[in-house]
Amino acid sequence: MRIGVGLKKHAYTPEAYAYTDYLALKGLDVQLAPENDLLYDNDLNIFFMGIKPFWSDKRRQANEIHEYQSLSTPPFAKTKDFYKRTINRRPTGRIFLNEYVEKQLGFNDRVPRIFRDMGVDQALFMDPPANPKFDLVYCGSINGRAGLLDELMRLAQLGLSVLVVGEIDLDTRQLFRKHSQVVFVGRVARSELPALYQEARAGLNFTPNIYPFNMQTSTKTLEYLAAGLGLVSNQYQWIKEFCDFKKIPVTWLENLTSKEDFESISFGCVDMASYSWLNVLDGAGFFDFITECAFGKQ
Repeated sequence: MRIGVGLKKHAYTPEAYAYTDYLALKGLDVQLAPENDLLYDNDLNIFFMGIKPFWSDKRRQANEIHEYQSLSTPPFAKTKDFYKRTINRRPTGRIFLNEYVEKQLGFNDRVPRIFRDMGVDQALFMDPPANPKFDLVYCGSINGRAGLLDELMRLAQLGLSVLVVGEIDLDTRQLFRKHSQVVFVGRVARSELPALYQEARAGLNFTPNIYPFNMQTSTKTLEYLAAGLGLVSNQYQWIKEFCDFKKIPVTWLENLTSKEDFESISFGCVDMASYSWLNVLDGAGFFDFITECAFGKQ
């Protein structure tokens, strides 16, 4: 059996690599490639969905799984989700991040589906950093994340040191030129993340409290905790529900008003084993679903 896993050109999709490793471990032949390069004669191709109209690329013969790991983002988020529901081709199966995403997209058919939350690469499971050089590490989107730069500036003015991992433009670097304790390393390969996380005492999660961002799993939060880091975050619905349900110790940004506040925090370790990709995919019934969809009818 040969399974194709599609990569998006400008999207960070750690699940694509996790799927590839997991299915290869199960003995399957996996093609990990840009989605336009997936072979037509694969038994099954997995696509991380945007818009994929039913009239497009009629040459494709492989069965398909369409994955929706998030809802559309503003502007016109609801309109984008409407088009996904009405013009995307009908796949053999669908994967949703959770029941909330499925409900909001509102597909009204009987296509088989599973729910699959985000997971953490095995390489990121580590002991707490022994000698961190930075107070905080922020990893993720920077430009377009409303309020993030203001918060980074506030933390810098409090005297906190922050390691920032993610694509950055020259104007933003210039904005922080007088704050040498804020260090930008740019976008890095996934293999570099473990060493970078070991440079900081705690991870910074900053997610705008607007739909749909405030309803979706923060992958970086899971990674910070697995890496043995403390957690500092702004408040919004998903993070509050996650920390409450999982009994995760968290420091809210609004309560962080001085460097002394930060230094007085005693960060504890959290058992994140259930969030390893192996456990997440096993728990979701991923392999059985893949097998069923590969030999199912479209």
